[in-house]
Amino acid sequence: MPEANMSGRAELYVGGTIYGGWRRINVQRSIEQIANGFELSVTERWPGQSVSRPIKPGDKCQLKLDGVTVITGYVDESEPEYDKQDHGLAVKGRDATGDLVDCSAIYKTGQWANVTLDRVARDLCAPFGIKVKVETDVGAAFSSYNIQEGETAFECIERAARLKAVLLVSDGEGNLVITRAGTRRSGTALAEGENILKARGQFGWKDRYSTITVKGQERGTDDFFGEHAAGPSASVKDETISRYRPLIVLAEAHGAGATLRDRAEWERNVRMGRGNRASITVQGWRDGSGALWQPNTLVTVTSPMLWLNAAEMLIVGCTYTLDDSGTMTTLSIARREAFDLVAGIGRSKLSRKLNDKELREKKKKGDDWSAL
Repeated sequence: MPEANMSGRAELYVGGTIYGGWRRINVQRSIEQIANGFELSVTERWPGQSVSRPIKPGDKCQLKLDGVTVITGYVDESEPEYDKQDHGLAVKGRDATGDLVDCSAIYKTGQWANVTLDRVARDLCAPFGIKVKVETDVGAAFSSYNIQEGETAFECIERAARLKAVLLVSDGEGNLVITRAGTRRSGTALAEGENILKARGQFGWKDRYSTITVKGQERGTDDFFGEHAAGPSASVKDETISRYRPLIVLAEAHGAGATLRDRAEWERNVRMGRGNRASITVQGWRDGSGALWQPNTLVTVTSPMLWLNAAEMLIVGCTYTLDDSGTMTTLSIARREAFDLVAGIGRSKLSRKLNDKELREKKKKGDDWSAL
């Protein structure tokens, strides 16, 4: 790998000025949060500058790691400090999409008619100067959609996204992206005893249940009938959970093609996937090909301690750090199916057979985390 790829160079651009000289860096990016964030500790007087120039809350900023833009947004907090021997400045900030998390949803009367998800997102994002990028099918238009009293802009968009089975993420350039769990693969495999510095598994039952029942709430119509509407409910079991732990879920709405059993299976599978995960720390910010480690990317992992044997895992999040130990990246990994949403998508018999076959193969390899 070229030496330049391992430089560990971090730059914060504020008002046309580039700030460097970091003491410590912590940058977090994840498909589980719409606004990625950073925490920096820097010297107050920068190399090549004749005067000190503090970074202030509210400043527009862009953070680059080894020349790659990872966050575009605003400074949230600025904490200057000094003593007789040292001057310093701690800075915290987030993507521009952080404003969607903090601020209320406001749009004309608060109602839409015959509108698609991306239109709802664009209408709510426009006042914040945030663009919306669509990387997947957003489904049919809502016949009607309303802002709920008191909810934030993100809560309003995320509620609509849940109904259409898509994810909301930030692209690092200040945009909101509507997408699904990634299919792009990293060219670097991770292996215990080779490039994994340390790892930690997190396997839990707290959010898993022996039986999950999904109940419908809507009345039947010409387009909505049968299993969906006739006093509907469906149940599935999580065979791993050996004691009595029932859960009843009320379906928010019904999508064309998605049965209540589909929804119950999705609830079970997502809880399996998100209850079992691991974090893996590697040296540097880049993989073996020289590319920055990225969330929503598939990676092959071999780690007997984590019960993984050449298993394909989804990188849910990346935490890039710089401290006295140098540059490191901590990857949060989980099964991709934990982020495969099912709302509005029917499952064919062939699909069920393929999923069952894949599960059997995982069990043979000994890397089926659902059994933990």
